[in-house]
Amino acid sequence: MKKLLAVILFLSFTIGTACAEQPVVGFVTGASGLGDLSYNDMSYGGIRKAQQEFNFKLIVMEPEKDGESTIEDFTKLINQSDILILIGAQHAKLVKTTAPKFPDKKFIISEVPVDGLNNVSSVSFKQGEGSFLAGALAAMCSKTGIIGYIGGTPVPQVREFEQGYVAGAKYAVPGIEVKTAYVSPLGDFSGFNAPAKGYNMAMGQYNDGADVIFTVAGLTGNGVIEAARRSGKYAIGVDSDQDSLAKGFVLTSMIKKMDITAYNELKAIMQGKFTPGPTSYGIKEGGVSLSEMKYTRDKIPAGVLEKVEDIRKKIINGEIKFEFREDAQ
Repeated sequence: MKKLLAVILFLSFTIGTACAEQPVVGFVTGASGLGDLSYNDMSYGGIRKAQQEFNFKLIVMEPEKDGESTIEDFTKLINQSDILILIGAQHAKLVKTTAPKFPDKKFIISEVPVDGLNNVSSVSFKQGEGSFLAGALAAMCSKTGIIGYIGGTPVPQVREFEQGYVAGAKYAVPGIEVKTAYVSPLGDFSGFNAPAKGYNMAMGQYNDGADVIFTVAGLTGNGVIEAARRSGKYAIGVDSDQDSLAKGFVLTSMIKKMDITAYNELKAIMQGKFTPGPTSYGIKEGGVSLSEMKYTRDKIPAGVLEKVEDIRKKIINGEIKFEFREDAQ
């Protein structure tokens, strides 16, 4: 276990209950932990909002360097908590193994659907839809006819980003070339915590002609964004609005509203409305979107944003359908 921030940020205001009676939420971050300016921080923001409203204790646990948590450490956290919320597909097996042993605890896992367990609620996102929009925008803004994609590790969720991005790019510009790469192999989640590698890989793609790179790699993506800034090219951020990390060099960000879903899931439990099983959020449900592009909007060619908006509407009404293929290479 890299860090255990024990019972942090406990709000001390009273609402008529003794501290011992307050619920305890255990939060297991995804790979790279807090401070990634991406999915972990966004989820944490939603949890903190819920904490301010419902006054629970919070314990934050960050995974090992490989991005995974041991069953021993997680069991300790379960014994200290009433509600467990985990971020990242790598934690699915952990939840499936432990949840049946602790039927009195509530589990929330984000990024992967989990069904069939009465005490587990899961949230997933139709990231392929949002990535379709990002790919279309990247292709229409490219001047070289080459764009790139850098993922943390090829788990299905990250590959869905890639497939959506490539599909959207080729829908908008059929002749576009898309270079794809992953920072670490399948099973190794360190690819989400390696900004130096992200920087070097991005510089390689830029040197090979790419002028827009979409990064889905947690903290590693900060290195990709820095490479965009230094090379004068574009990066596309992910999960949170990362446009301000390099103003004018982050073309857009494909936002997943993980703060809203974390808040909603905790709120449901606190109000006695817990519903087990999977929930999926796409463009239509307001779960994924592109950023406002306030630092790049004036640089985007005329008519491109109108075309992106038209594609967005076609996804919502079903005229454009993206389906992730796990067996695709």
